[in-house]
Amino acid sequence: MLTRKKKVNEIHRSSLKEIVFTKEDEVDFGAGIHLFNEQHFWHAHECWEKIWQRHSEDERIFFQGIIQLAAAYHHLATKKSFLGMMNNFEKAKTKLELFPKIYLGINVAFLLEKIDEVKIELLALTEQQWSEFDVSKLPQITLK
Repeated sequence: MLTRKKKVNEIHRSSLKEIVFTKEDEVDFGAGIHLFNEQHFWHAHECWEKIWQRHSEDERIFFQGIIQLAAAYHHLATKKSFLGMMNNFEKAKTKLELFPKIYLGINVAFLLEKIDEVKIELLALTEQQWSEFDVSKLPQITLK
């Protein structure tokens, strides 16, 4: 079921609850995390997008956030697109900030910290330097 993407300002933080996974969701969630941690960001994005498409709850905004985070890292690691990376970091951060520090077992606070750290580090570099950024520094997702 495809439904309209909600805007962040349409989501009320106090009404957010953990999304209830189907068996398909569990498989796609785990596969997405594995792919993200292996730095296959585009494929992680694809796994999580399947979950996003199957739900209409406000909580699916979380999946938009981690999809956009994966897209930001894809722009950094593969496409070498500074603008694409920064745009996706901002979109991801805005959405992920809505959620508790731990959501669906993911340390959201850690991911938000890493967004800020990577942005600060990259903004201090020249274009030549950031295109050579050591992607091994990118965070991995661990479940709590």
